[in-house]
Amino acid sequence: MFSALIFLLIESASAHALGFKECVDLASQNNPELLSAEAALQAQEEALSGSYSGFFPNLNATLSATHYSPKISTFDPKYVSGISASYNLFSGLKDLGKVHQNQASLELSKANLDSIRAKVSLTLRQAFIQYLYANENVSLSQTIYDRRSQNERLVRAQYESGKENEGSYLLSKSLVDQADYERMVARDQLTISAQNLAHVIGRDELKIEIEGEVPSTEPPTQISPETLLELTPAHRTQIAKIKLAESSLEVSRSGFMPSLDLNASLNYTGQSPTLQQNQQMGLGLTLTFPLFSGLSTVHEYRSNRKLEEAAQKTGISVDFDTLSQIRQTFYTFQESTHKLKVDLTTLNAATIRATIARKRYNTGLLVFEQWDIIENDLINRQKSALASKRDRIIAESSFRQALGLGDLP
Repeated sequence: MFSALIFLLIESASAHALGFKECVDLASQNNPELLSAEAALQAQEEALSGSYSGFFPNLNATLSATHYSPKISTFDPKYVSGISASYNLFSGLKDLGKVHQNQASLELSKANLDSIRAKVSLTLRQAFIQYLYANENVSLSQTIYDRRSQNERLVRAQYESGKENEGSYLLSKSLVDQADYERMVARDQLTISAQNLAHVIGRDELKIEIEGEVPSTEPPTQISPETLLELTPAHRTQIAKIKLAESSLEVSRSGFMPSLDLNASLNYTGQSPTLQQNQQMGLGLTLTFPLFSGLSTVHEYRSNRKLEEAAQKTGISVDFDTLSQIRQTFYTFQESTHKLKVDLTTLNAATIRATIARKRYNTGLLVFEQWDIIENDLINRQKSALASKRDRIIAESSFRQALGLGDLP
């Protein structure tokens, strides 16, 4: 009894259908690429905080004990304790450059995270949509199979009564076999789609159930690609790379400038750790001029200057490609929306036309060849409408991904 109850609980748990929002939550928790980008962002936040250490003094405490051998000296062991502090007053703007480097790296990590969020969202949407399409295609293939079977029985009755030829009857039978084959393919595609979705959301089940639809909106009537470009992760990534190259150049430029440090120390010397016999205090400034470093500073500066130029040129190229992608995905979004409306209207007309044609063929007012054309047109319209529904949502998802918009938090 207890084992039966456990079995029922497992069955009910496995039968739970997941909505799109639940799939989004699972993907945000389990996607390794997303988790890696989040960890990289956190690491860069720590690195930025650590880069401000150059603006604070360094404070050190020391304690040393020296034992002199009697063969060398008659002195007792000597203990030295002290504290020293140093503060860099000027480092040729090197510390400031390092802060700018880490700020640019942080912006780069944020843009990369947003880009991965949009990428994972697109992958999730596509997997969810493909599963919905595969599930509806199974139902449609069954409907087509039933319709082909009904048509075969109708033609067979006409053939057995001598009103139809053998070729028409054999063709109607072959169409039933074709529909049965398509029904098998649809079931296989449903299994594959379910496994793909399970992989995206980090599930191990071979079977998974979903419910609901993917959130969808109507396409805007017009857009300003140049304005949208500034918000995209691709553009922000290139801006961050340019800033990173500029800050690296700033750091390398500091190698040609002097460094000024303030140093202070307080030391005690005694025969025991608790006995302080001598006190020494020191305060001074150290000015360091770089004279020659084997030309490494020169070559590093030249290298970073070229990297800055390369980053700026790459940014222009990436912006051009991103603008092109925004326009293309927007047009595809608009076109697919219009095509879906056309296909649904045409499907409605084809359904009414096929209903009339069936009655006319049954009463002998329509020959098989004409009826077969109308039936095939209806089935093709049904398939086209279902594919257009899928393509329309995928087109919207691609447009959102081009803008860097995602469903993941």
